[in-house]
Amino acid sequence: MTPHAVLVALATLVATPAAAHIVPTGTPAADILLSLAIAEHRIFLTCSAFDPATHAQILANWQREVTDATAILAANAVPAEVIAAFQNTAEPANLLPKDDTPFADVKQLCDSNPDWQTRYALANRARLDLQLPQAFE
Repeated sequence: MTPHAVLVALATLVATPAAAHIVPTGTPAADILLSLAIAEHRIFLTCSAFDPATHAQILANWQREVTDATAILAANAVPAEVIAAFQNTAEPANLLPKDDTPFADVKQLCDSNPDWQTRYALANRARLDLQLPQAFE
């Protein structure tokens, strides 16, 4: 993900009312990784919604990754309320645009990330299952 795309994704994350924020885990590297994964998956889930098979696969993978991340957070003594906030933020319904979101806004998000499919396919993205344990080292 290019620095510009990260900024766009993070700005979208902050600007979206349904998006809860990441409550600090006590480990800045973990906080950054969790925030990045949330921002990226907002893009992946939103832009894949036009292709049901791709969307279903990204959704299933994300749910596994959230489950793995939850276990990693718990294993690193992250407080339960922080884990719950992450799970709430990572909930697909909280990552997808609301039904009344103008199509132009969705299109702008996807157009500003034209390489989202390639990044996802090549795993050029935050991988909580692989990278989160390292954030706690």
